[in-house]
Amino acid sequence: MVVNFEDIVDAFDFVSFGQMYELQVFLNKETGETHWHSELSDDFEELPEDIDDEKYIEIPHKNQLALGKNLVLEFARQYLPNDTEEIESIFRREGAYSRFKALLERKPYRN
Repeated sequence: MVVNFEDIVDAFDFVSFGQMYELQVFLNKETGETHWHSELSDDFEELPEDIDDEKYIEIPHKNQLALGKNLVLEFARQYLPNDTEEIESIFRREGAYSRFKALLERKPYRN
C-alpha cells in the first residue's frame, strides 16, 4: 500500500481541528483509501459498514498523542537529568515551551 504523506497530514489536521471524536478519518491499510467523517456535518460519504474491521486504522487526534508537558518532563529526566528541576519550574508558568526551547538552544549539542 502506498499512502501520500500529505494526505495523512491533512487527515491529522482535520481530526485535530475539532474536539476528540467529532471529526474522524479512517485509513484502509490494504488500499490506502481514506474515509472522512464528521459528527457535525452530513457533507461526507457514509462510512463503510466494515469500518470497525482491523483493516482500518483511525487517524489520531493530537490530544491522543500525549505530546504535552509529561513528554517534555520524561525527556528531561532521561536526557537532561541535571536540568530537571529547572525544567519542572519552567512548566509551572505560562510560555513554558518558548523558555524550554531557549534552554535547549543554550545546551551544547552532543552526538
